[in-house]
Amino acid sequence: MDGTSAKKSTSFETLVIQNITNVNELKAKLNDIIKTGKDYEYDVSSCIKSLITSSDQEIVQLSIEAIAELVKCEEKRETYAVKDIIGPILDILRKETTTDNVELVKQCCRALGNLCCDCDTARRTIISLDGITTLIKLLEKSIDMQLQEIQTLSSKSLLNFGIGGAEFTESIYQGGVVDLVQRILTIELKKPDFDDDTVSTCLLILSVINDNTPELLYNEVINKTVLRVLKETSNVEISELCLDHLHAQAEHESVKTLIAKEEGVQLVCSRLEQLVARHEAGELNADDSEVEAIMKQACELVIIVLTGDEAMHILYNNGVGEVYQTVVKWLNSTNYQLLTTAVLAVGNFARQDDYCTHMMQDKIFDKLLDIFEVYNSFSIQMQKDPEKKHPIDSVTVIKVQHAVLSSLRNLSVPVGNKRVAAAQGRAGPMLMNALPNTEDHHVAYKLLATIRLLVDGQEGVAMQLASNSAALAAVARWGQAGEHAGAAGEAPRLLAWAVRQLRHHTHWRHIVEVDGCISSLVNMLVASHSLMQNEAILALTLLAIESLKKLSPESQTDYDYEKNFVAQLIKSEIGKHVTILIDTNCAKMPVEVAENLLAFLDITSKNNKLAFDYKEAKVHEWLMKFSDSRNDLTADMKSCIFGVFSAISNNGKGE
Repeated sequence: MDGTSAKKSTSFETLVIQNITNVNELKAKLNDIIKTGKDYEYDVSSCIKSLITSSDQEIVQLSIEAIAELVKCEEKRETYAVKDIIGPILDILRKETTTDNVELVKQCCRALGNLCCDCDTARRTIISLDGITTLIKLLEKSIDMQLQEIQTLSSKSLLNFGIGGAEFTESIYQGGVVDLVQRILTIELKKPDFDDDTVSTCLLILSVINDNTPELLYNEVINKTVLRVLKETSNVEISELCLDHLHAQAEHESVKTLIAKEEGVQLVCSRLEQLVARHEAGELNADDSEVEAIMKQACELVIIVLTGDEAMHILYNNGVGEVYQTVVKWLNSTNYQLLTTAVLAVGNFARQDDYCTHMMQDKIFDKLLDIFEVYNSFSIQMQKDPEKKHPIDSVTVIKVQHAVLSSLRNLSVPVGNKRVAAAQGRAGPMLMNALPNTEDHHVAYKLLATIRLLVDGQEGVAMQLASNSAALAAVARWGQAGEHAGAAGEAPRLLAWAVRQLRHHTHWRHIVEVDGCISSLVNMLVASHSLMQNEAILALTLLAIESLKKLSPESQTDYDYEKNFVAQLIKSEIGKHVTILIDTNCAKMPVEVAENLLAFLDITSKNNKLAFDYKEAKVHEWLMKFSDSRNDLTADMKSCIFGVFSAISNNGKGE
């Protein structure tokens, strides 16, 4: 059928309806349209416009029911999303609801709800006619009159309206929908068995508002009510909606504290254990993906609450808190979701130094090392035989490794814990031996950071690193991985901290010997943070002092280390990096960093090859510009700058 024929057919159908004079025939025709619904092929919107203002209430009701069915078809919605149709429907809803017109009101709610499905035109038409005020008042009236069906349908109309986006959720929020949702949920909670459909709709309204206004903080009452719903329900979908709401709200510190105080985390932990047990026993009807999704959501809620400072203290409760005891127990779980949650939870509890000390005494550090050893072994097996089917997938292995290392890192912050770890002698070698086989940059970042904290103040651990050539090579490799900023930034910091511990030992020579280590430190000179720049300068200075000093004129060993150190500095374009450092930090370089840089240049510029590299890079000229631009440099620093300038100018002649 071509377009012209279709148009004639639609016009003919409209004409037929308009010429029906028998009321019963008209009702029969409307019932036929209702029955056919979204598959009705003609556009009869012009007829419907006139019929919804009829004096015959049954005709009006059938016409509105026809609209509700017709607009289930997406293509038809725009045609009916007009003031001539939406206006009369809203006018009906503004009238008093009685037992005589309940069915009519229900059909009006259905029509508006279906019109709002993926149709911003309908939503904006409703706004222009102050329809949200009408729907909110209707919802309130239905609660007061205990009209359950109208309450559900008006709630769903508001939900479909709000799904459209921020401008629409703002309208229903400002209209007071949240207070009404709170009332409905409170009423449902008083029932022996609450209505799942009603509760789901209420929670979905809150969810839509959360999604479109992520910064919104609901009042305490609504969040407590959702927590009560979670406690009372056994429905998986409702549980998921509750968790979704609480997770979104827990972005606010006050909500984290609220959930902790109201024993919400204990509830979630208990539910998680029940879910795991029932899932493993095959008692759940939900498919695996649905169970996995809700478990993941519950686990994430536990962790986000623990990121709150007050919440974390409440749940730790001097090491006897129920949640703390639960996650410690989960460290032995064979379920990776519980295990990962436990490990991350420990890491959050480990933000407090005295808690870290307590956990070290309780052998939590050792338990984490056990877990890392197992999962690192899985990782190595997968690398050796990627085609083989392994008992656990690579994503899970990486996730657990990353979580364990995050917690080990936090536990390694207190000085006392560093000493204990060093004395036990297990952590350093295990983590260093894992470095060469680490391929994931997230894991590498945490691994490098953990080793760095274990090295801090511990000469023995630094010596272990320096003696492990494979580990040093891996550190150097990650130091060159510029595309992975985290690992690339941690690698040279680890080297710098190790050098600082090795200044009284000959082990520093191993760092000079391994290709790439010096280059990593040189690259850190142009890091964006002055702290890292200073660490690089100090490490290079200490290495320069040791490498360039002559213990005896005949020492071939000293000459070899000096030659190697100088060669690596030049290969790393030390002059170019120093120039960039001065150029980009001329005005903002802290005085103490400038002082350390000058000490490094003073030592190294006495070497003719290095002086030539500096001269090629115009380091001496940039030093003079730096000196001229600063009025906070001491006389000694100015004198040092002049000395370095002279050394580079006079000695940098090449060979």
